Amino acid sequence: MKPRNGKRAFRFVWVGNRPLEFSLDSEKHLLSFTKFLPNVPSKSKLYADLSRFVESRSDHSIPKHRRVDARYAEIFCKNRKGAVSLELRVKNNRYAYGLNKLVNLAHEIFVQLSDSYADYMTDNFDAPQE
Repeated sequence: MKPRNGKRAFRFVWVGNRPLEFSLDSEKHLLSFTKFLPNVPSKSKLYADLSRFVESRSDHSIPKHRRVDARYAEIFCKNRKGAVSLELRVKNNRYAYGLNKLVNLAHEIFVQLSDSYADYMTDNFDAPQE
């Protein structure tokens, strides 16, 4: 898509056949996977677990290569009408750092969901039921 007001969006397929949307808002310094996870009620155990997991990624107990350093970025998720977006606010123009951390975190989330919420992954991403 063409940039508009500092915003740019990209669509691609990553897990299963469901398209994902990545967006960049340079005015807000925000990198996002918009509607990253569908069908997640805001009061569900899945959303509570996901929120805790995302929040924990900035904890100093996480190995440095997997941690989101709060000096360079802030990571969070939002739930709007059951669609969870994964967002990272870049600090000090560390866009390459932020993109790397956001993609790695998205991958970690898919791995965790495959382990702990296999039915969710099957229902929403056509993951195999093994």
